[in-house]
Amino acid sequence: MPSAPLIRHATPEDAAALAAFATQAFTDTYLGLDDPQEIADYVAEHFQPEVMAGVIRDLACTTLLAWVGEQLAGYAIVRDTPPPNCVTAPAPLQLWRLYLGQGFIGQGLGAALMAEVHAQARRRGARTLWLGVYDRNVRAVEFYGRFGFAQVGTSQFLFGGRYYADPIYAVTVKEFP
Repeated sequence: MPSAPLIRHATPEDAAALAAFATQAFTDTYLGLDDPQEIADYVAEHFQPEVMAGVIRDLACTTLLAWVGEQLAGYAIVRDTPPPNCVTAPAPLQLWRLYLGQGFIGQGLGAALMAEVHAQARRRGARTLWLGVYDRNVRAVEFYGRFGFAQVGTSQFLFGGRYYADPIYAVTVKEFP
């Protein structure tokens, strides 16, 4: 990695940059796995600047941005939301989103973001992190597995007008060295 990443909390002023980044990261991640029009429809609904500003301001969410130099390189969002019934471990917090820009995958930035996600979870009093991940997104499934996430069940996810049974993973919140 050219320089050490700076991971900081997003502010409402970051909403436009985050929306553009999230749109590109989601598109890059799922291109080839899903219909391009369904991807475009999803990002048009979920990654508009005003939507991202609302997420950033939402007290149930913590939005983290990872910068390398002047470039937004990744982001993560944790949120306090009721988990699916399969998450039975204590004090759960959802890792709602974690994405990196294509050029930053494999350089340790994901691990740095994951360490900060765990730190934020501890600050929020969580003892368990849980997430849903598309099973065809093999790179993400393997990434979460490296950090101890184990499948605990499935949950419905609406995408492209269809419901998918996304695997749900959970892990005990821990401290990273």
